[in-house]
Amino acid sequence: MTYEHLFTPLRIGSMTVRNRLVMAPHGMVFAAGYGSGVDRVIDYHVERAKGGVGLMVMSNFLTLPSSRRLASWGDALATTPLGNLDVANDTTLLPAYRRLIERVHAHGTRFVSQLNASGRQLHAPGGVGFTLPLMAPSPQSCRKLQEIPKEMTVADIEEYVATFADAAFNIREAGGDGVELFAAQGYLLSEFLSPHVNLRHDRYGGSFDNRLRFLSEIVEAIRARLGRDFVVGVRMNADDDEPGGLDLAAATRVAQALRARGDVDYLNVSGMTASRYPGWIADIESPTAHFAAHAGAIRVAVDGMPVCVVSRIATAAEAEAVLAAGQADLVGMARALISDPELPNKARAGREDETRYCTFSNQACLQGLDRGRGVGCVHNVAVGREAQLGVGTMRPAAASKRIAVVGGGPAGMAAARIADARGHAVTLFERSDRLGGQNRMTARVASRRGFVEVTRWQETMLRRSGVALRLECAVDADALLAMGFDAIVLATGSTPSRDGRSSFHDGDERFAADAAADRVFTTWDVFERPDAIGARVVVVDEDPHYAGTAVAEYLADTGHAVRLVSPHLHAGSSLHVYHLPALYRRLAAKGIAVTPHVVPLVFDGRTLTMRDRFGAAVLRFEDVDAVVLSIGNRADRTLFDALDGRVPELHAIGDCLAPRQIDHAIVDGERVGWML
Repeated sequence: MTYEHLFTPLRIGSMTVRNRLVMAPHGMVFAAGYGSGVDRVIDYHVERAKGGVGLMVMSNFLTLPSSRRLASWGDALATTPLGNLDVANDTTLLPAYRRLIERVHAHGTRFVSQLNASGRQLHAPGGVGFTLPLMAPSPQSCRKLQEIPKEMTVADIEEYVATFADAAFNIREAGGDGVELFAAQGYLLSEFLSPHVNLRHDRYGGSFDNRLRFLSEIVEAIRARLGRDFVVGVRMNADDDEPGGLDLAAATRVAQALRARGDVDYLNVSGMTASRYPGWIADIESPTAHFAAHAGAIRVAVDGMPVCVVSRIATAAEAEAVLAAGQADLVGMARALISDPELPNKARAGREDETRYCTFSNQACLQGLDRGRGVGCVHNVAVGREAQLGVGTMRPAAASKRIAVVGGGPAGMAAARIADARGHAVTLFERSDRLGGQNRMTARVASRRGFVEVTRWQETMLRRSGVALRLECAVDADALLAMGFDAIVLATGSTPSRDGRSSFHDGDERFAADAAADRVFTTWDVFERPDAIGARVVVVDEDPHYAGTAVAEYLADTGHAVRLVSPHLHAGSSLHVYHLPALYRRLAAKGIAVTPHVVPLVFDGRTLTMRDRFGAAVLRFEDVDAVVLSIGNRADRTLFDALDGRVPELHAIGDCLAPRQIDHAIVDGERVGWML
């Protein structure tokens, strides 16, 4: 593909970027393990600079001096830095920032630090551990954290203004090219702009000019400290998408006011707040580039001021389309570059089909952050391990071996690809006529359709490797032994449980459906025997891997009347609580009723009887045509047991080792590829 706009330079204030692709800011929260937390953050950013982005905008926070005093109990207690290379005004982190920025610049990428005063909807680094209050313009909680913040005094506001200027000074001292003020998505500066959240009656609330005052004073303070030879941008919402918040007309007025100042160099446009979390981190269900039209309207209104747009832009082609339509001057990507740091370089070289595109499932990146694991990726296992697994780190095995991989699902394909890259002679056996394993079923669900990209990329890379593929080739232990492999890797997967047993059954309880066995199905049956499933279906959602809710959605989309029951306190038990509203909105839109904390006991072919977990109540659903059990899978270890002790080297990976999620399977596969 020809990119007429994407790889052209652009002047932004005092800096020129080499292309229009921006690594959008996002959290990482890497702990020690594969190197120190700071080193992992640095390596992570350098990998994306190496991959070819023109501008890197790094997520950073601020710590007020008064917050430090609180954390140290008035200097009575010693504290370490409150963040992990994400507190821009912490002077003790300057050497690390300098090291990061020097390495980013060495690859031709410009560096800007986004400065975030988190407000009422996020605890800044150290906030939880040091028991610091949230702060906001007014003392009302947000839907996400539901914690009452401290209403900021004028002294608090003035302290923040000075702290923003200190942070900008630190970034320049470290060699950075600029800062971006985070006035979007419901964080502190966005809260001051919003008439829905800012209920103040002083000079920082009420009128438009008053609500803009905090942001304006920050810009003035930075310019007074640093002058014009330093970039200052603003991340802003085009639409808060909540009643009483900023709409496009109000946002356009904000943008024009910033343009009129003459000292803001660019705008970065997104939208929404925590009331729609994680809406601005748009998932599979959201339209491509869903803020682009609004960004285009703002770009027209600010007349030549550079505008960036972010969210749900997966490919270089999509980015080019946004630029060609005049909707933005720059395109920000976060998850797309988490998934493949080399996306820019691959696009420029015409190697788009080798790009590992994002699934937009938010399964390992956003949920990884929300669970405190740190950012990850469903199918890029190098995230957070770039120094050892990143681009250019592949190392040959000490000795080449003949390797058999049995099973062509995500784990098996990952193992075969890595083993081949390290110099082994690999044969992959798959009994079906296609690669992909269970992921093929997952990708048929509309809200999980992005998972097709995992199989597409794995198969593309595998077919370009030296791996010998043997499709429609079932092998047993004797056949494998006869072929004399040096090592055998089993990725034979798992099968869904059919016995109805539940960890929520008490004593001798079990799910009894002997008289209606032909009306009880597994999640696989829904895809493999769809004609057998009746019109009115109850899905039992006990599996911790999203299978129950996904199958319920699929059944509703294919015309069934669906009710979801679960012994857990809510449907989708493994989802972090922050992500439940989005799930429940989808279920409601599809007409799927949810009955939580019930344990199925008997199905007689028409009536499903259950008991409430927390009382003696018995519930019955009548006129049920089918019950679909989503109660977990069992590892298929038949071949492993037949080979154990009979081959020089034997490994089980993926669901064959333990049924888990797809990102675990891929880690298993790549890890064993390194171990062979």
